[in-house]
Amino acid sequence: MRKLFSIVFSAVLLLVVSGQGAWAQNAHFTAEGGAFAPGTVIHTDRTVLHGDVVHYRYTVVVGPGQFDKIWLHRVVKERQPYHPIRTVDGVMLLPGAPNYFESIFMEPLISQGLTWDRSIAVFLAKNNIDVWGMDYAWALVPADTTDFNFMSGWGVDKDTGHAKLALLFARLIRASTDQGFGQIHVLGFSYGGVIAYSLAGEESQKPNSLRNVKGLVVADMPMKLKEKPVRDYRCSSAAADQANLDAGVYNDDTGLFMGGIGAAAVSDPSGDSEFIPGLTNYQAALFFASSTWVLTGDPMFWHFNAGTGPDFIDPSWVPSDLLYTEAQLSLDLDQALPPHEPMQTNFDVDAVLCGSLKVGFDDHLGEIAVPILYVGAGGGFGEYGYYTTSLTASKDVTRFTVQFQPDDQRMLDFGHADLFMAKDAETLAWRPILDWLKAHR
Repeated sequence: MRKLFSIVFSAVLLLVVSGQGAWAQNAHFTAEGGAFAPGTVIHTDRTVLHGDVVHYRYTVVVGPGQFDKIWLHRVVKERQPYHPIRTVDGVMLLPGAPNYFESIFMEPLISQGLTWDRSIAVFLAKNNIDVWGMDYAWALVPADTTDFNFMSGWGVDKDTGHAKLALLFARLIRASTDQGFGQIHVLGFSYGGVIAYSLAGEESQKPNSLRNVKGLVVADMPMKLKEKPVRDYRCSSAAADQANLDAGVYNDDTGLFMGGIGAAAVSDPSGDSEFIPGLTNYQAALFFASSTWVLTGDPMFWHFNAGTGPDFIDPSWVPSDLLYTEAQLSLDLDQALPPHEPMQTNFDVDAVLCGSLKVGFDDHLGEIAVPILYVGAGGGFGEYGYYTTSLTASKDVTRFTVQFQPDDQRMLDFGHADLFMAKDAETLAWRPILDWLKAHR
């Protein structure tokens, strides 16, 4: 089975990359000490999650460099081993940055105490959706890496190219397992939403027979903003990102930093935080999760997870718990993030949201005509993401936001990551997503 996957995918990938660079001609790539053709699956895992629901993970070589590998995932019900049921439809899930597919879309794999099926990937699979996912190449870079020159230029364009190959892979395997070779939907969360828009925009320039994207589910992420104060903030952030790039700083260690925050909160919760003086380690971790805007100055007041009933007039307030997501899950997620991400991705996202900087991957936003579902979080980007959908050519746009607080108290509301982590996320967000997928099969 693994050999078949490698041969078939390599053949298609060679067709895709041929002509896109001198290295693509007769290329053999080095990975894990051996020479591999583009698209070679160098490792495959199959894990039974529970009953007939299984999880496949493939490591695929996608380029000539040491770190040019991605992980692809499949979560699906099987009638017998290696023989999936006939599914309703397929969807590719793209995580945010920094994050792994398993960390945000399959939380029971990183956090004990959750039921085995409390994740959107398993929820959709249990409801007969063929679920796929991708981990970006930068997410697989080891924590102890010190030379990041290879990350120069690793941005949205590179991740979009890898996502395109991941979709081809998924369609090929779906065809070989009796699911058909049809296009599939793409769900992009946070940074993954930018990749989803970029993919669909690029494909708008191709005939339908060469397109992979059937529809978009964009989870809490805009590509364009109409509010000037928010755009100005992103322009300032882009300038800071560019200064880092000009100085030769090509990586962002946010994942390592958050890992340290989470580890300290677990190992010594009542100890003094070295990250935020005056708080305990536990308080500091919850503060980072629920008060993100205080640290970043973001005028949207977005945060990862809503904290417990604060009085934000009191500057000494710190959360003692989280409202919708278990605090322990948040701490476990902190410790299960990719250690490094490219500085270029930071610049690309800030630049496209700034709106006055040329990026290119948004050139065809207005030509995207596939169906779109936008899912917002009241304490995340929320309705700020509605404007982007209005700039597309889609005639089939559905939008909703999970919101519990009035607009002027959005700093207390359902958070960005609560969409996939909250105890009631299945009812609030996943079920509407499933219904939309079924309606657009």
